[in-house]
Amino acid sequence: MILQRYILKDIFSHTAAVSLIFLFVVLSSRSIQYLEQVSRGEISVDLVFWIIILRLPEFLQLIIPFGFFLSIILVIGRLYSDSEMIIFEQNGFSTFKFMKIFICLGIFFSLLTGLLSLWVTPIFNEKLEKAYLFTSFEDDFNSLQAGKFNVLDDFTMIYAKEKEDGILKEVFIKFSEKKEALTRSFVTAEKAHLSQENENTLLLEKGFSFYKDKTNKIEMSFDTFALDFNENVSKNNTNRAVKNLSLRDAYDSVELQWRYSIPLLCLISTILAFPLSRVSPRKGRFHRVLPSILVFICYLGLLLLTKGWMEEGIWPLFPGLLLVHGVFLIIGLFLVFYLSRLTRSS
Repeated sequence: MILQRYILKDIFSHTAAVSLIFLFVVLSSRSIQYLEQVSRGEISVDLVFWIIILRLPEFLQLIIPFGFFLSIILVIGRLYSDSEMIIFEQNGFSTFKFMKIFICLGIFFSLLTGLLSLWVTPIFNEKLEKAYLFTSFEDDFNSLQAGKFNVLDDFTMIYAKEKEDGILKEVFIKFSEKKEALTRSFVTAEKAHLSQENENTLLLEKGFSFYKDKTNKIEMSFDTFALDFNENVSKNNTNRAVKNLSLRDAYDSVELQWRYSIPLLCLISTILAFPLSRVSPRKGRFHRVLPSILVFICYLGLLLLTKGWMEEGIWPLFPGLLLVHGVFLIIGLFLVFYLSRLTRSS
């Protein structure tokens, strides 16, 4: 029991440390990506924090299996390099007894990742879609960058030479030609700001509007002009909702397989980790780390590649992702039996 607690404590501490490190790396890289989107005017600054929070379970469901896999490599590698494995073997710890402990741990982490992938992540993704879906024009306006052409989701283009205290100066607005309800091709104004009464209304001061089609040409100057973007936003949200609904119907089976694949990834990578972690005391505990990481990356990469093929209709839903799991399960079992025979012969 003392030796078992010793291994369990080491595994959990290494898993937590590795997972936290990779979580920090992923969050940092994603934050930079989202801030770049903010600089391009694609999302609002206020939305970045909630995007990161709501995508946290999605990150963890892949980080935890990798952290657990790498912790086995590091812990067992240290036992071999420090010759502590001899003590375990003398106390009756065979290859299969080690595997029994690690499979129990693998089941625990599989249940944890299964909880994230099958329940928590879908709920958070739905909330994230709603956050994107109900973005007001005020959020779009606040994310506009001066000196750049900013394109809204309904393809309306807005350019402002300067932006100061929520006021755009020397503004140019080009509407999408697909919007049949709009009767202007473009509008220019010296200043533009949001209405205090309606957050979806843009007030323009001292400007000029121009419209032209095959039969009509209209030019008009104005001192004050109000543009209501409420209709555009609602149409855009409806179109996006329909699009998301159709995609959800098309990829429902693939996504369900992917959600079940993540716990399987955690469990099967456990079987792979133990035989891959064996090192010679002369070579050190980190000798097998890089090859083991490459094996895990190949496993995850093949799952993602097969998932993409299934979404494109290149690969059938059956066997689907199960074929990849089956291949790596066979490889893992073969390595375990090979290590067991090698241990007995030595």
